[in-house]
Amino acid sequence: MRVSIPGDRLRWTGSHPNAVGVIEKAQTPRPDFGQRTANFWTFTRWRSRNSRSVQLGIGLVSLFLLGCGPDFDPPSELHSLRVLAVEKDVPYAQPGDTVNLQMLWQDASPLAGPERKIEIAWSPPCFDPPGDLYYACFADANTIGGMIKRDANQPERFAFDVPLDIISRRPPVTDGSKNPPYGLTYVFFAACAGELTLVPTSSETDFPVGCKDPMGNSLGADDFVAGYTSIYSFEGFSNHNPVIKGFEFQGQALPDSGFCVGDDCQPLAGSAPAVDFDCDDPEQSVRCIPTCADDGDPSCTGYAFRPTLDKNDPANQDQDDVSAALLGRQVGEQMWINYYTDAGGFKSPVRLLNDATNGWNYDYGTEFYAPKDPGLLRIWAVAHDNRGGTAWSGITLKAR
Repeated sequence: MRVSIPGDRLRWTGSHPNAVGVIEKAQTPRPDFGQRTANFWTFTRWRSRNSRSVQLGIGLVSLFLLGCGPDFDPPSELHSLRVLAVEKDVPYAQPGDTVNLQMLWQDASPLAGPERKIEIAWSPPCFDPPGDLYYACFADANTIGGMIKRDANQPERFAFDVPLDIISRRPPVTDGSKNPPYGLTYVFFAACAGELTLVPTSSETDFPVGCKDPMGNSLGADDFVAGYTSIYSFEGFSNHNPVIKGFEFQGQALPDSGFCVGDDCQPLAGSAPAVDFDCDDPEQSVRCIPTCADDGDPSCTGYAFRPTLDKNDPANQDQDDVSAALLGRQVGEQMWINYYTDAGGFKSPVRLLNDATNGWNYDYGTEFYAPKDPGLLRIWAVAHDNRGGTAWSGITLKAR
């Protein structure tokens, strides 16, 4: 149920990303510099394709993972409130830099609509916590207590300044390793289809923020997503976000009006409804596909697609300077793409884009399988690298 690709990814810490019932903790991050920089707390909920939500104990979940069980939705299929990515405009931030964060999220719940208000919150930054432990930030009341709704017009955005001494104030390395000096910043975030509130905890590792409905009832993972993003600082080392230039569907390059990239996707994400288009328009007709009775299963016709990334763009060919310093040789970035959809399914929801040793993988696209119900649907492609770089693009299809 998990894809084992190291680095900056939406790392679902339970056995399933849409998990309801028991809070799962992220593993303690260590300064191995394979940064896992978008981590999420979720509850353990499993949803069968053919039934209502099924709540299971951890022991039963383990049995289903080891043996036969119901047909569970894969992480790539969106059926609830989900945060898909957090982008940092400066993946490796220098002391004194201003870092701008941006969230890609979608409310794919059946309850989604203009009457269902989603509260987006960011915490003040937490700099160099003891032991680099994210949960050490919880001891600072200003960090979690400061998770308030920001700019109502742009809730998906947040910015902070990196302290000038974020690296120099840390004690020098004394374990004999070749790790270069670094600083670390955590920023916590949440998306809530209700009201965010501080909640009592029984452990120092418990996330002390919850989401409640107007009656004061706690909401689960259909309606609440929380997590953190981490930003490393190295003196003289930088990184770029991947650069997406376009989108191809069924072998055809889509016109600019047929897809979005980066900032242009914000009006199409969140709670916004999918934007309709004319299938009789020759430029847009390729995005119209027939429904499939098998509802996104591999027995359906596969439609090849991918975002277009240029191997020769310098931003897509960064060297992993930190690993090179540790290993004494040139090391490329590990890059991959996560695919998500709110209807239908994929042949492969995660595809390798660049291997640190073998280089560029031209076969980074996948195939889409249509849903059984007609209507508009969205596909998101989120490109990552293992040093905190992120970029995204999206398209709307019409099944009929």
